[in-house]
Amino acid sequence: MKKRFIPILALFIFSCSTDTVKEGINTVGNVAGQTAGEFIEGAAKGVEKAFDVKVTLTEELKKQGLDLGKTYITSDSAATDNLLMVYVIFNKDYSGTLKAKVFDDKQLEMGRASAEVNAKKDQAMFVEFHFDKRTNIDSKNVLTVE
Repeated sequence: MKKRFIPILALFIFSCSTDTVKEGINTVGNVAGQTAGEFIEGAAKGVEKAFDVKVTLTEELKKQGLDLGKTYITSDSAATDNLLMVYVIFNKDYSGTLKAKVFDDKQLEMGRASAEVNAKKDQAMFVEFHFDKRTNIDSKNVLTVE
């Protein structure tokens, strides 16, 4: 892309007056900026999709009135991708411990974390599951909340 950009810019500079050169540069810059912006947005969506992990909720918790919303993976200061953030919706009062487990692509358990939760009906909140620093959750992993 750079090789095409320089001749176009040079053509504007050598064939136009000063005002026209400024307009040409602004036009080329505008197009380049829009293209870069579209690329960055597309790349961000691709990365988000690539790291989208599947999180399932046990039938027992569903019967107790829990439901899942947005989930995402993040990192703490000592590790990479070892925090699971789950938006939990409480359709009934709930008090207890939620446990999350991470399984690798061969369905072997590779991490376990718990969180104490006290919530009332119609409440919703993000629940954080902090895994060991050696647990690096990626797109191939499957997670359960029980």
